[in-house]
Amino acid sequence: MKTVNKKVFVASLLVLMSMGSMAQSYLQDPKYGADEESRKQCAIQSSLYSEFYKQKNYKDAYVPWNKVLNICPKVSINTYIRGVKILKYKIASENDPNQKQAYIDSLMSLFDKRIENFDQKGVVLGYKAQELFSIAPERYEQAFNIIQDAVNITKGNSDDAALYTYMAVTNAMYDNKKIDAEKVIEIYSSISDYIDMLIAQKPNDDKVKQAKDAIDGLFAQMGVANCDNIKTLFGPRFAANPDDLGLCKKIKSLMSANRCTEDKLYLDALLNIFNHEKSTELALEIAHIYATSNRAAQAEEYYNEAINMETDATNRAQMFLELASITFSELKNPTKAKKLALKALEENPKLGPAYELLGNMYASERNCGSNDFENKTVYWAAVDMFYKAKQADPELEEKMNTLIDSYSQYFPTKEDIFFHDLKEGDTYTVGCWINERTSVRARK
Repeated sequence: MKTVNKKVFVASLLVLMSMGSMAQSYLQDPKYGADEESRKQCAIQSSLYSEFYKQKNYKDAYVPWNKVLNICPKVSINTYIRGVKILKYKIASENDPNQKQAYIDSLMSLFDKRIENFDQKGVVLGYKAQELFSIAPERYEQAFNIIQDAVNITKGNSDDAALYTYMAVTNAMYDNKKIDAEKVIEIYSSISDYIDMLIAQKPNDDKVKQAKDAIDGLFAQMGVANCDNIKTLFGPRFAANPDDLGLCKKIKSLMSANRCTEDKLYLDALLNIFNHEKSTELALEIAHIYATSNRAAQAEEYYNEAINMETDATNRAQMFLELASITFSELKNPTKAKKLALKALEENPKLGPAYELLGNMYASERNCGSNDFENKTVYWAAVDMFYKAKQADPELEEKMNTLIDSYSQYFPTKEDIFFHDLKEGDTYTVGCWINERTSVRARK
């Protein structure tokens, strides 16, 4: 006489008990099967496999679960969600290579059946590609085609795992010479857009940020995104449609990530983005690019744009300081530069570098006066600024002390001071654009 498996007996008993207490309405519900007998079997096998599944007994759950899948595929989405675990168990525990592949194919078919019966095509295709690439990485080309279809459907609603899988299988495709560098860049630019959308939706989700870092890391290690490749791919597109905001943002993202920010294409993209979506950060970046490429007049324009949009006093002070510096050194307008430096100090009185800039500006003036004595008085005003700089920002003390020692050597001598009918400690106004009240001091 055949012995009954104790676990199966207990599970069957629980099924019969639950069936006795169930309402019979399911017998009229077509999702349980084509006819009354099928519906009974669906209910029995569903309860049976569910008990095994709850016990994590995936081995004994397999047969009744498979019957449910065939008898009543529309009964519950849980048939498909749980089925993934059950089939993965079968795959992991199977030693025969051919049978293992058969189980993998069954898993792939399971996702297709889920789509057929419960839709969510884009999302489910994403799961399908993730599982295939994880279990059978040698089938990367099949996984690539699946994930490409998935992301083309879900786009900005793709989840982070699907987007990472897309980048990973793209890497495999490139390594195996199935796609070229241009295709990789094109795919990455789309993935990058979508992951940025996810971060905007979930700014506090570390998992999404980690996925972005992993995607960027994979892309970087592939070594395809050099500046020449990006220009070759996107240059003609930009020329054909420079007002395409999405294209401009892709160019900005790719060129920034790959340190191509000195290229004209990058600046052109930024300018077009700014025309559509003005922001302090973008204006400041454009200003910096112009400043470092010796186009001070254009830099001035965008510094002013940034200043006008900025609401934080500390940030605005830094912008005034940077603008003051190029106004003095590049635009050769010391009067205006001084006004800008003073505006920086109005916004942030603790901005020591603004005093330092004023001191250097004063010290560089060679023609502030009608004689040698008056020319030397600029160093009094300069040193005053260096003292104020270290008082405002103690971190500047060592540097300012060096400048003070250096420029104090150019003070007028005691004889010069006496000759001009002055004495040490007198109040004195330095002329020209400097126009600073200071005190008379002699060279030591």
